Amino acid sequence: MELQDNAAEIYQFTLILTFSIALIFFAYMYWYSMALRKSIVAEEQSKQKLLENEIALMKTELEKEQLENERRKRHEQNLLLEQEILLKNKELTTSTLLINQHNSVLQKINSQLDEFKANAENKKTPIKEIKKLIRSSTNLENDWVDFKLHFENVHPDFFVTLGNRHPNLTQTDNRHCAYIRMKLNTKEIARLFNISPTSVQMSRVRLKKKMSLGKEDDLRNYILNL
Repeated sequence: MELQDNAAEIYQFTLILTFSIALIFFAYMYWYSMALRKSIVAEEQSKQKLLENEIALMKTELEKEQLENERRKRHEQNLLLEQEILLKNKELTTSTLLINQHNSVLQKINSQLDEFKANAENKKTPIKEIKKLIRSSTNLENDWVDFKLHFENVHPDFFVTLGNRHPNLTQTDNRHCAYIRMKLNTKEIARLFNISPTSVQMSRVRLKKKMSLGKEDDLRNYILNL
């Protein structure tokens, strides 16, 4: 009887031990499985994050390249624009010089005709007609309109801005400002006006007063920034 009781106890102990080991084993396998799954998920997330970073880096590099291309394109466009403006300014200056020379020659002819007419014994009508033609050819208003059209193709809205800020300027003042905007020097402007460089400097002093600019203000810089 005692043997049977011992055998039953041993069997019961063995059964509990086996069940406990199995439970521990399954618990361990469950923990291992969850840890492995978590590790796999973490690895996949790391790979995904790495891929996203690589894509973001590629996108950033592409954006930088696009920005650099746009900057280079804008720079080239600005260079072309500057060259075009420089060329147009040269054409405008040449045209203005030709007009000025034309008027200068006509004025000399007109002066010579005045002298001839004063000394001639018989005052014939052809001389009056020639003088009338010369006066018509030297119409500065027409020259100013032509100059203004050419100038505004190169510097649009310049005269509008200038007129809005300084409505009291004369046509000659506006023309002087335009020559300054064309970056002509004092001698070049003197040639265009048929006056001395000193007279040009005096004109600039009067211009500054009309524009209410202070002594410390530079007229050239002011006009170039209009």
